[in-house]
Amino acid sequence: MRDAHGMRLVDDFFRDIHYSLRSIRRTPISSFAAILTLALGIATATTVFAFVDAALLRPPPFPDSDRLAILNITRSEGGQLWTKERWSWPRFRLLEQSVSSFSALATVSNAVLTIADDGSAQPLPAEIVSSRYFEVMRQSMSLGAGFSGSEDNPATSSPLLILGHATWQQRFGGSSSVVGSTVSVNGVSLTVAGVAAPYFTGISGQALAWIPAGMAPRVTYVDYQVTNQNFITVIGRLKDRVSLESGVAELNVVGEQIQERQPSELGTPDDRLAATAVSLNAARINPGIARGLMMLSVAVAMLLLVACANVATILLGRATERRREIAIRLAVGASRSRLIRQLVTESSVLAFAAGVLGLTLAYAGVKSVTLPSALAGSGNFYGALGAFADAAIDWRMLAFTLLVTAGTVLLFGITPALQSANADVVQDIKSDHSLRRRHVNRSFLSRIPHFLLGQDGLIAAQVAMSVVLLSVCGLLLASFSRLINSSPGFRSDGLLTFMIRPSEVLYPAEAAPDLLDRVIESVERVPGVVAASVDGCAPMSVVCANATMHVVGKPFSSEADAPAVLRHYVGPSHFAVLGVPLIRGRVISRNDRAGTPHVVVINQTAAERFWPRENPIGKRIWWDGAPQFGSPDSSAEIVGIVGDVAYQPMNERPVQPDFFTPYTQFTYATRMVLVRTTGEPLARVAALRQAVHNVDPSLALFDVMSMDQRAALSWAPQRFQTILLTVIAAIALLFAVSGVFAVTSSDVASRRREIGTRMALGATRSHIIFTAMSRTLRIGSVGLAAGVAAAIVVNQLIRSMLYDTSVLDPRVYAAVLLTLVVSLLLATFVPVRRAASVDPVEVLRGD
Repeated sequence: MRDAHGMRLVDDFFRDIHYSLRSIRRTPISSFAAILTLALGIATATTVFAFVDAALLRPPPFPDSDRLAILNITRSEGGQLWTKERWSWPRFRLLEQSVSSFSALATVSNAVLTIADDGSAQPLPAEIVSSRYFEVMRQSMSLGAGFSGSEDNPATSSPLLILGHATWQQRFGGSSSVVGSTVSVNGVSLTVAGVAAPYFTGISGQALAWIPAGMAPRVTYVDYQVTNQNFITVIGRLKDRVSLESGVAELNVVGEQIQERQPSELGTPDDRLAATAVSLNAARINPGIARGLMMLSVAVAMLLLVACANVATILLGRATERRREIAIRLAVGASRSRLIRQLVTESSVLAFAAGVLGLTLAYAGVKSVTLPSALAGSGNFYGALGAFADAAIDWRMLAFTLLVTAGTVLLFGITPALQSANADVVQDIKSDHSLRRRHVNRSFLSRIPHFLLGQDGLIAAQVAMSVVLLSVCGLLLASFSRLINSSPGFRSDGLLTFMIRPSEVLYPAEAAPDLLDRVIESVERVPGVVAASVDGCAPMSVVCANATMHVVGKPFSSEADAPAVLRHYVGPSHFAVLGVPLIRGRVISRNDRAGTPHVVVINQTAAERFWPRENPIGKRIWWDGAPQFGSPDSSAEIVGIVGDVAYQPMNERPVQPDFFTPYTQFTYATRMVLVRTTGEPLARVAALRQAVHNVDPSLALFDVMSMDQRAALSWAPQRFQTILLTVIAAIALLFAVSGVFAVTSSDVASRRREIGTRMALGATRSHIIFTAMSRTLRIGSVGLAAGVAAAIVVNQLIRSMLYDTSVLDPRVYAAVLLTLVVSLLLATFVPVRRAASVDPVEVLRGD
């Protein structure tokens, strides 16, 4: 009996599939519209989810990455909020001896080295790591061996180098003889110990080589293992069956003990220090970026709802046309449950076709759209952690598409099926349903469920959600327009920027000014170069150095109140190179050199913040821990005030108090070089590379970009989000307009006889058009009102993402309403005007 019942269900299923395909062939236009609508919604949702998954959800590409954690020192200044810091090498050694929750700990620091084994200096992104790094990451070597414990100690460390697999392939041709060969890195001969596994690029996601921590004092930074500055990242692997919470509890105690044994060089007596850990995946995520991506996720979910409502509208229209057919099938013995199953199967066939097409479009979208590094990148610790955010169509995306497709069947298929199966057999067989429906007398309350579940409610919902999406899009467009048109305080045209990273072993601070003198002189001899300067960072960046400032003779009430300001070591042509105006006093001159009185130039914001209503010229300042400027006895005199420059991205407190001192009085060798040129700045790169090579053949140019490129990079996240949301909003508007067009076309087609009769009795064409348009206009008005109310609430959530734009900007809402009203009028007017152009005689004669 059960077998017979099962066979009958299988037979029914295949008959339903066959009938659904026949039904789709009979109505190709509406079926194609439904499939395309759903496919666009599914494709957009899948594409956005691929980006969200890559940036936020997918685990980093390391074995058992859920057991990896980033360990931090935590600091609370005067009982305020806790902040996270990295580690010094001495503190790491104490940490390594003190914890038991982790099977292994390792250090890692980013470094961009210069490799010159073939005579040409090239940048080499690398990581400086402790000996257990590859053990923690569970990475084996493709060739050779890793580091041993002796490599942590400078006294016993061998001059070794591990090459990345890509470096081995591209620079050494994949030859196995590379192991044991020597390579010149930052002027130091290192022996290749091994080649890392394919695709392993470290926790930075960019490393092409690794050197042991014991070699850092010879290759990069002399005091790497003795200074107590916190600049080293620590990663650990939790022991089996030890939770992250247990590790954090242990670190809270251990951190305080380490502080007692190895106190901070800087800080206040009220500082409290401890330690903590977060999972590697959590550590790599920037909360601000996460908010932006989640906003896109909500937007695409709304788009999918609009798509489902649009398809449901189409199916309800088809169901209205098929009520007589369904009534006949009920009359000859078909059960209502059987009809519902058949109609849901038809919806499933449409959804399946839409899912296949949507997945194909999503695959193309993921391949053609790149998530900006600034949007996917980590906001933690100067980019020490990689984003690992390459979007891909994998089993996750297939599962997501399957769930979305199944969900859309429920959203757009059930209601039309239920309404169709709930036919009045006698009335639907005997009469024209469209006419009967209009003459049924319903109370206001009884009409509400019909409105909400019928075509009218679906159209109103589409319009409302379109208002929300368009208003968010409009606010972001207004914000982005103001962002890119805001003055950064300098001239970006004709400005080229690049980094030089000399070995600080070969060029310590005392030798750096002479090196930079020669670099600037050589660069300024290049034809087409007007002037050049150096700084620690470029404008509109995120890596400018800061220090705590003190004013001589004007102490702050407590150490905690001393402000952190941005510090710049610059050249005498710096403000001319940037095109920054002098407001008062003088700028840095070529006479401000070592052995002369210390001087400093400040920006206008610093003058207004720290010396309101007084002249800061002649005041003296110093900075905590700043070499050559670190005490009242070595303070610098303020000699000038210049205009403000946006050294931070325009949407992130772009202008802060800036303090500029001559690099000739103190600087580090690693500097950003800023070059003012005539014409296209990138055309000078080859000549500039040769000019730097003439100073020292071991110097390479890193991070070469025009200032216009750097500015575009700084607002790349806003541009990406705005473009993607604009596409989503445009598709939603298209769906809403097409839904109105379809409903209006169906409505006037069913009233063709009525319209012809009225015109035969003397009704004017304008009256017919106005009357026919009134229904959709009422629906649109309800949707617009609901949408504006919802948008005012929803837009509060994006307040922090807007630049110089109010969430209640009336111009945005006016533009949204005007766009929708015009679109709805056109979508309604076109089919109504066509219907009103019929010849009433022909209509009545046809009947």
